[in-house]
Amino acid sequence: MTPFTITRLHTQFGIIKASGQWHTNSTTDTQFNQLEQMSTDGWIALDINHPANSQFIAAIQPEVHQHLLSLPPA
Repeated sequence: MTPFTITRLHTQFGIIKASGQWHTNSTTDTQFNQLEQMSTDGWIALDINHPANSQFIAAIQPEVHQHLLSLPPA
């Protein structure tokens, strides 16, 4: 897996920043180490292991993957 850091990404579910690892050939195998969402009061850290956040994480994975594919190779 390849590590990544995204400092700011506008998704259809809000603005996020994230870090983790990903596979270039799988849109569902993105693993997050840290995930934050912009709120009206600033960045809010999300508990990536909490079941209540799993639907949000699954929803943003394709957009995160597409963003990572659009970046030039490191």
